[in-house]
Amino acid sequence: REVTPSKIICIGRNYVEHVKELGDELPDEMVIFMKPNSALSGDLHLFHNEQIHYEGELSFLYEGGAFSALGFGFDLTKRALQRKLLAKGLPWERAKAFDGSAVFSEFVPFSGDFDSLTIRLKIDGLTVQSGGTELMIYKARRYF
Repeated sequence: REVTPSKIICIGRNYVEHVKELGDELPDEMVIFMKPNSALSGDLHLFHNEQIHYEGELSFLYEGGAFSALGFGFDLTKRALQRKLLAKGLPWERAKAFDGSAVFSEFVPFSGDFDSLTIRLKIDGLTVQSGGTELMIYKARRYF
């Protein structure tokens, strides 16, 4: 089914290894940022003049006070711009919330075990990302 969310809520710095990979500090509390509906896309189109970094994400549909569906998402980031903004203490939105920066698969009904979810991203047969909810610092089922 087609979904048009009222907002896209993202949890940043939620995987210890990714935080280390980027040279960031582990957060003392949950890092939340949002993407507007204009960031939402079902197709990956890269037309920006800046290098775009991507991360595969477990994406949850939350409605009626509960998680109802699960999908795959690409969180796209203008990483160089994000670093400049962070260095100045400025918000990340220009680097994280641009049009087309949240690419989602279809969502499928989900009422299963959050602790057993995994994600694997392959490009041309090569695994470039692999992990699961056991690696999350802040697990979705505990906070919503």
